[in-house]
Amino acid sequence: MKQYDALTCYANRETLELLLAVSSTLEITGTLDEETSITLYFDEGGATPQAIETLQSWLPEGTEIRIEATRVEEQNWNAEFEASLQPVRIGERLIITQSWQPQQSDEQTLQVVIDPKMSFGTGHHESTRLISLLLMKLDPAAKRVLDIGTGTGVLAIVAALRGAAATIAFDNNEWAVANTIENVALNGVANQIDVRQCELEEIAEGEFDIILANLHRNIIIQLLPGIVQRMGANSPLLLTSGVLIEDYQSLLDAAANHGLHPIDEARENEWVATVFGK
Repeated sequence: MKQYDALTCYANRETLELLLAVSSTLEITGTLDEETSITLYFDEGGATPQAIETLQSWLPEGTEIRIEATRVEEQNWNAEFEASLQPVRIGERLIITQSWQPQQSDEQTLQVVIDPKMSFGTGHHESTRLISLLLMKLDPAAKRVLDIGTGTGVLAIVAALRGAAATIAFDNNEWAVANTIENVALNGVANQIDVRQCELEEIAEGEFDIILANLHRNIIIQLLPGIVQRMGANSPLLLTSGVLIEDYQSLLDAAANHGLHPIDEARENEWVATVFGK
């Protein structure tokens, strides 16, 4: 039977939520989220000291955390994960659900179907809910959209269903790209979204009207130069999420250094999402 490496992280709930948000930067094959711990599963040999260092590098200095490395036999983690999912209503006009539990909705409510395979972006985390709220306040009709680190593809799908002229959704993880392709097909927008496995610097096409970045604060700041280069001339917008309120000022400062200023924001618990303009 196939074996996997596992890293089980013990910390307070706030730290565990942050780890969930940044785990998509690693090549994980599954996760198990429990009240006092989160376990990340890797292919055999994947839970390297470098992976542990990467996890720890995203945490604020002084964070109390214990990480245990083990090896486990194959099991159907995704079935357990899927069984725990419930539809999520975001604001008054958006529902994120799964193909096995469609919801009743009216013409004013957008229903997005996301069948996740451990990709980040089911609507159950504050950061996804917050950026979705901000996106629903905008009108992407006839605009070009870029979704950085797409995860399940949920944000790109929302934009496409609301009339975006063209959307590129990319991620550097193969499993996230495969999941996005599946979800794009489920929502009938395969001809509207170009899904790629790549990095931002590999996106060569012109400029975008709306750029979406539901990522960790450090990654957003690192990508800002490339993001700004790809923002069009006609009132372009950058939507960010995955940022802790305690880290917010550093993002605002970095954005200001690149000529960006906050236009709108949304907050839930310790998380904040922002709309930036030039």
